[in-house]
Amino acid sequence: MHIVVIFYNIGGYHAARLRTVYTACQQKGWKLSVIQITDNTKEHPWGNVEQEITFPLKTLLPIATTSSLTPRTQESTVAASLIPSCLNALKPDILAIPGWGFPISRAALTWCQKHKVPTIVMSESKWDDEKRQWWKEQLKSWLYVRKYDAALVGGKLHRDYLIKLGLPQERIFLGYDAVDNDYFTQQAEIARLDPVKARHRQPKIPAKPYFLVVTRLIKRKNLFRLVEAFATYRQKIGDEQAWDLVICGSGEEEFSICNLIVEQKLSNCVHLPGFITYQAIGDWYGLANAFVHPALQEQWGLVLNEACAAGLPVLCSHTVGAAYELVDNGKNGLLFDPQSREDMTRALLTIHQMDLDSRSKMGYFSKKIVDNYAPQNFADGLLKAVDIGIIFK
Repeated sequence: MHIVVIFYNIGGYHAARLRTVYTACQQKGWKLSVIQITDNTKEHPWGNVEQEITFPLKTLLPIATTSSLTPRTQESTVAASLIPSCLNALKPDILAIPGWGFPISRAALTWCQKHKVPTIVMSESKWDDEKRQWWKEQLKSWLYVRKYDAALVGGKLHRDYLIKLGLPQERIFLGYDAVDNDYFTQQAEIARLDPVKARHRQPKIPAKPYFLVVTRLIKRKNLFRLVEAFATYRQKIGDEQAWDLVICGSGEEEFSICNLIVEQKLSNCVHLPGFITYQAIGDWYGLANAFVHPALQEQWGLVLNEACAAGLPVLCSHTVGAAYELVDNGKNGLLFDPQSREDMTRALLTIHQMDLDSRSKMGYFSKKIVDNYAPQNFADGLLKAVDIGIIFK
């Protein structure tokens, strides 16, 4: 059995999942090959993940052969044209494909239909990601989704959406959205055991307690409203007692966010340390008091997995896909309306006013909840989808 999995670009998340699949395949005497479109990380700056890749990997468009300014749409179109020859060479027995709307996904599905190779769609789309039009949904179902033999999805909302699009429930498996839980648990604990050393490694970590955000600085992440809610929180708590806010990441909104921070007179308490690598982020999780995910729209939100594995209370927008699975409101965190600055402020105030023991219990429950969303769950779900995909082809 030769399983081939396609991703746009392999980051730490994907590598952790695929290492587990690779081990499972070796135990069965099966073969695993992975295809990534590009190793150019301009859109998702993962940091150096070369040491995380222990499985066979083929890159269609190595960064050495493309311009760093090449738009993703052009990249995807060129990659789609290369897929047939790549798959001809690999000769997969079954192919796992990310989604259905990308040129690469459609090219891969077409190749599989032509060669009668079973397919697994890997999806984290849900009904409320955007305004849906019935006729587009019907076309999506007929042209793409119904042609897949099985599916691997993040959670129940993603499964329900595929069922709406015509894929039978018994062919859909959970486990797609996973990170290396053990890594984030261990790195956070190392930081907590010796905060002085952690701050020496990461001198930009503030001395005061802080809320932590890890995200791309783009509009849908809703950082403007979070900064405004944080300003109100500080007014209510008082500057001396208030925690700081750390927003790790980079993106096109950075300049505008910096201007807002200055306007709100928050320069001494809102920190923008930039993108933090996979190897370093554990220190930031470990010393944080709570994690905040304020996005307006998010299909899943893997940083929530990271924060839960690191044992943090989580404050999360109810529109984030992972919130449905990973946040038990009042038990390991708090949900809020991302459109409401007042509701975001309420969440910040509530977690601040809890005692240390209550927050620690929340962090404990975060780790327990995310145990069910580990790389092994990805491997288990994918192999179940393989079994079903072969049967129904």
